[in-house]
Amino acid sequence: MSRPREIVQKDVALRCVAHVLLLTFTTASLLVPLPQRWGGSQAWAQEGDRPTIGIVPFARKGEVGVLAAARIEEYLRQMLSAGDALRPLPAKVIDSGKPLVPIAKEIKEKPQTPAQKALDRADTLAVTARTMTEENEDPNDTLKLLKAAAQRYEDNFVELVDFTKLVDVYAQAATISLKLNDAKGAKEWLEKAVVLQPTFVVDTRKASKPLQQALTQARQGLADKEGANLSIDCPLVGADVFVDGVKVGNCPAQVKDLLQGTHYVQVRKPGATPWGQIFVAKGKDGTISANIKVEEDPTSIGLTVPPEDIKAFAGSGNFHEKVFKNMASMFSKQVGAQYLLYGVVAKNPRSLELHLFLFHAKTKRACALDKVEYQPTLGDLQMKTLDAEGRVRAALTTCKEVDDLPAVFDASAEAKADAAAAVAVAAVAPPPVTEEEAPPPKAKPTPKPEPKVKPVPVPVAEPVVDSNADPYAGLLHDEDETQKTPWYKKWWPWTILGVVVAGGAGAAIYAATRQPAPATGFSAIGVIP
Repeated sequence: MSRPREIVQKDVALRCVAHVLLLTFTTASLLVPLPQRWGGSQAWAQEGDRPTIGIVPFARKGEVGVLAAARIEEYLRQMLSAGDALRPLPAKVIDSGKPLVPIAKEIKEKPQTPAQKALDRADTLAVTARTMTEENEDPNDTLKLLKAAAQRYEDNFVELVDFTKLVDVYAQAATISLKLNDAKGAKEWLEKAVVLQPTFVVDTRKASKPLQQALTQARQGLADKEGANLSIDCPLVGADVFVDGVKVGNCPAQVKDLLQGTHYVQVRKPGATPWGQIFVAKGKDGTISANIKVEEDPTSIGLTVPPEDIKAFAGSGNFHEKVFKNMASMFSKQVGAQYLLYGVVAKNPRSLELHLFLFHAKTKRACALDKVEYQPTLGDLQMKTLDAEGRVRAALTTCKEVDDLPAVFDASAEAKADAAAAVAVAAVAPPPVTEEEAPPPKAKPTPKPEPKVKPVPVPVAEPVVDSNADPYAGLLHDEDETQKTPWYKKWWPWTILGVVVAGGAGAAIYAATRQPAPATGFSAIGVIP
């Protein structure tokens, strides 16, 4: 049974309204965050993109309290952290002089020494000879290459690390010698291989029987000869001692039962030039004194600047001197800072003054920023610190370089200022009366001298600061922030718009699909008396 047409039309209308509502709210949810994304690009700045700045503890001049200077310093640190221009380092980094994460030292690739170049050439010759053997080329040419490779390994053994390369060349040379029917030469090559590596063996599945027999004869001939002991001594205690590429211990070291033949002794230690000497064992014990010396690379010596030395400039203000620029540059690299911020809080009769100095580690320039004046009670702490943060930000691109001792550190400048003030007061005072114009003084009895009473200095009261109050309340948030938010960033206009659009669309669909009531064919008229 089919459904009535009126019910079907109502279902279609309700579904259309539901789709319109869903589309409206989806569009509203997408449009609301857009203004925040358009105007909030700074919030997307990554932490690592901001240059690092180290804030040196502020100095105090005059009768400035410790609490007042600390509050100004901490507020400025919070302001810089909240901004997107700089990333302040933690205070403990400046106090300790060490970064939170060790700074990776720049690794400079050293040029190859002549010995390393010769060893690389020997590797190439050995590989070429193996390829020629596999391709069955002329054995004489192959043997020449192997002899050249062995000679380079032996001459530059001091910097040879893997002696199995030399043993492999000896084994290849023995194989080629047997192809040339030189059994004696093959035995000599194999004896050298066994002397360097007593555990040397050949693959019985691939090696020919003549090669296996020659290796057995070479091993038996060396076993019949008397071995030798070797003592190695050196001035550097703890240096590593290697014999034939095998570490035998730290210096001083002893090696026993060396097979008769040529052995290669190496002594190594970080920071020292590799040292080596050939020892030919002939049945008698031997002694070697390694003449190894530590030769430090001057560029690898790390100088450390104590934090106390770098903090001392906050009180002296010698930012224009070369010693400060060099020490500050070294300290900046030491802690991983690109800028250093110095500050001094001074007091005058009507306000507190903050004098800031920014040091750029790369250019070694110290810049003086315009002073910021606070109320004595720090009632305008948040607003004035915001000004200070803006001046630090501006100093990253444009600043006044310090070329002399700043006035806030110059005691003579204060004396000159006081003298100038006294001259100004004297200029306003009436001129003194001269002796000619003054009337003759009347004779008065000489009064008895009264004892002088020294005036008692009245201490100046420090501004009372409520210790229980939160000094950082409202630092990063504005009380009137909600009033300044534009209407298109709020949720309710878009919600109202969605409801209106949905209602209008539903009414339009319903009106378009509504059918007139069917005619029944009769009518009734009632008369009410």
